[in-house]
Amino acid sequence: MTAARGSRPSYDAALHLLDRQVVDSDGRLVAKVDDVELVRADDGRLLVTGILSGLPALLPRFGPRAGSLAARVHREIRWAAADQEQPLVIGFDLVDEVTSEVRLSCSAEGLLERAQGGRWRLGTLLGTPVHGPGVHRSARVLDARVRGRLGGPGDHVVEALVVGPGRPGALLGYDRRSEPGPWLVGSFVRWLHRHAVVVDLGAGVELDLEAGEVRITGDASVRPLLG
Repeated sequence: MTAARGSRPSYDAALHLLDRQVVDSDGRLVAKVDDVELVRADDGRLLVTGILSGLPALLPRFGPRAGSLAARVHREIRWAAADQEQPLVIGFDLVDEVTSEVRLSCSAEGLLERAQGGRWRLGTLLGTPVHGPGVHRSARVLDARVRGRLGGPGDHVVEALVVGPGRPGALLGYDRRSEPGPWLVGSFVRWLHRHAVVVDLGAGVELDLEAGEVRITGDASVRPLLG
C-alpha cells in the first residue's frame, strides 16, 4: 500500500485483496477473497463494503462467456439450495490487517452470511472496456484504486480506475513501490503497460456496468500510471 495524492493512503483492490486467504482473530482459516463487494452510496461515492467468497463470487471473474457458462452449470447442480446464487460475505469493517493474508478482528464463528443481490462487484468492473479521450483504443479496467488504509477505520472509497490495454493483474504490482521484484521483469512489465493511465472517478466518467463499459469525456482527469 502506498500514499496517493499527497499523504492519503491508498491501495489497489485487485492487487492487494483478491485470492488472499482470510484468517480470523484465532488464526483459523475462514475463506478466500474470491471477489470484493462494492456499493454506490447515496452521495455517489463507490465504497468497498465486503469480502465475497465461494463459487458464486469466483465464477463470474472468468469472463462474460466462460463465467456465465460456469455459473449456469453451478446453478443447475445446486438447484435445490436456497440463495445458492449469492456468495458469502464478510463485512469489510471486520478486516484488521492485510499482509499475504487478510486477518479479521474477530472470530469467524457464525460470521459468514449470504450477500445481498443487486450490489456491484470488483470482478464485474475488472476487464470492462473503457472508451474516450486519453485512453488506449483497447483500454480496459485493470484495477480499482481505493482511498483508505487496509485494516484502518472509516470508509474505503474507490477514487480512481487503473486503465490500459492488457488483462487485470498483468501489472503484478510493478507500478507501486510497495511491490518490489526483479528489475528486469519490472522493466518489461512497465514497458508493456506504458499506455496505462489512472482515471479519477468524478466529472466526465460514467460507469455503465449494465452496458458493460466505462465512458469518459474530455472533462475527466486522466494521468499516466507510470512515471
